[in-house]
Amino acid sequence: MRPRPPGHTPSAARPVAPASAPRRHRRAPRGRQRPCARLTWNIVAPDEASETLVITPEVIKKFGEAQVRQFLQGALKRAANGFSFVHMSYALQDEYQRSAEARIHRATQFLQSEDFLDFGRRVIGAPAVTGVRVQASYYRPGDFLTLHDDSHRKDMRLAAFTLGFTRNWRADWGGQLLFHDAEGNVTRGFQPAFNVLTLFKVPAAHSVAQVASYAGAKRLSLTGWLLGDAQVAV
Repeated sequence: MRPRPPGHTPSAARPVAPASAPRRHRRAPRGRQRPCARLTWNIVAPDEASETLVITPEVIKKFGEAQVRQFLQGALKRAANGFSFVHMSYALQDEYQRSAEARIHRATQFLQSEDFLDFGRRVIGAPAVTGVRVQASYYRPGDFLTLHDDSHRKDMRLAAFTLGFTRNWRADWGGQLLFHDAEGNVTRGFQPAFNVLTLFKVPAAHSVAQVASYAGAKRLSLTGWLLGDAQVAV
C-alpha cells in the first residue's frame, strides 16, 4: 500500500490455508472496551501524485469544507482508473508520543511489544521481523481502498495485519477485506468483525470494498505492517 490490542498475547493462529494465504485468529472472550470509538479522526486520501494527504480538523477549518469535498471528489474519480482511497485514520504511534496514557495506547504498546512481534514471526515464518507500523482506521459510508499489494518504497513490509473492532456488521454493507488473483477475481474475502486478527504476507493483491451508504455500524480496526528493517516509528 503506497500511502499510505491490548490484552493477552494471541496464541498461534490455526492454519486454514497454505502459508502464503491470509489467516484469521479470534480471541475470546469478547470484551466491552472499544479503543477506537473516541478518537480524533483525520481523513486520509491520496493527491494526484499518489502522496497521502492527512486532512485534520484544522485543515478543514483553514481551507473550508467545500474545498475539502472537492479534493475528496478528485480522489474518488481517480479510483476509477487506479489506486486511491478515502477513509479516516488515527496515527497510533505518533499520538502515543503525545498522550501515552490514553486507553487506546494499551493497544499501541501491545502491538509494539516483543510478544506480538514474536507471534508475527512464528505465524509468517519470518524471524527478521523487527517492528511494526500501525494506525487505527474508520471507514464511513462511501469510504474505500482500491486494489493494491502493500508494496512500499521506504518500509520493508513483510506482512500486513488488521485487528477488527467492528460489531454487528451485515454482509451487504460492504467494507470486506478482499484478496484478488492476477485476473482480479476475488479469491477470498473477510467481513468486518470484532476481536479478529487477519495476518497475511505482502506483497498480496487486496482491496477494501466501498462501505454502503446505508451501513448501520462503524467499520473500525487497527491496521498495520510487520517490518523487516530499522525504519520503525518510535
